[in-house]
Amino acid sequence: MVAPAPARPRTRLATVRAWMRPYAPALRIAGFVAAVGIVVWMGVRAAGEVEPDELAWGWLAAALPAVALWWLLLANGWALLVEGRTTRRDVSVWCRTQALRFLPGGIWAPASRATVVHGSMAEKIAAVAGENLLALGAAVSLGSIAMAIAGPIWWIGLAPALIAPVLAARVLDGRIRVTPRRALQGAVNYLLAFLAYAVGAVLVQVAVSGAVDVPLVAGAALLAWAAGLVVVIAPSGIGVRELVYVELMASSLPAAELAAGAVALRLVSILAELGVLLVAGRPTPPAADAAAAT
Repeated sequence: MVAPAPARPRTRLATVRAWMRPYAPALRIAGFVAAVGIVVWMGVRAAGEVEPDELAWGWLAAALPAVALWWLLLANGWALLVEGRTTRRDVSVWCRTQALRFLPGGIWAPASRATVVHGSMAEKIAAVAGENLLALGAAVSLGSIAMAIAGPIWWIGLAPALIAPVLAARVLDGRIRVTPRRALQGAVNYLLAFLAYAVGAVLVQVAVSGAVDVPLVAGAALLAWAAGLVVVIAPSGIGVRELVYVELMASSLPAAELAAGAVALRLVSILAELGVLLVAGRPTPPAADAAAAT
């Protein structure tokens, strides 16, 4: 009997998965090695743009744990949306696939994560969209509050940005993987993540400039990160985040110091990513994958 037309793609996909299953451990290891290689390469490039004599390295060292916590919480956000709880497997998948954001196109990281989500195409899209919208909302909400504290109060108008994806999950309840409970968990997680990122950004700019306007630096860093996420054609927001960061604080510090702070923050972020990848991004054993899937 000939399979119905809609079932044929699923049958072919199941056949491919069955063929690849024996090679899965080796592919995971190869992917992990490739991810580490990409991050190291980007770190070397970022380090080449930093002037060592312009930095207070003690402040940079203090920023590293805060940025590493941000990165780990971003990985945890993916796990919360996909499984409703923190799992080593999902954190590992996020850490490994996130390195692909450096490739031209800007879509490879979320596209690769979508392939590991069980369910229909709608489920896969919902998980990826939920992750990005909640992270974007958290960064914009916290960033706008910080900017309103530092200067023009009208920035506060962007503060409710995080509410939109949470409400969307409630409206779509029962039709997508991201339930209202998972969306709320994710929202809290991403708020904590970007608080840590703001702390790291402030410490990095202090390493360059000494005394700084803390709310302004925090707000500019958060909104610059959000801008880099939106401009998907820039791999990992390179160039976009630095430009927005400098423009938002153009009147507070010399442009050279702001540019140095932006580049140093990217370097610290890459070092933090590498550390988290080596610790939490290692491929999980097959037994753990089987347990997670049940």
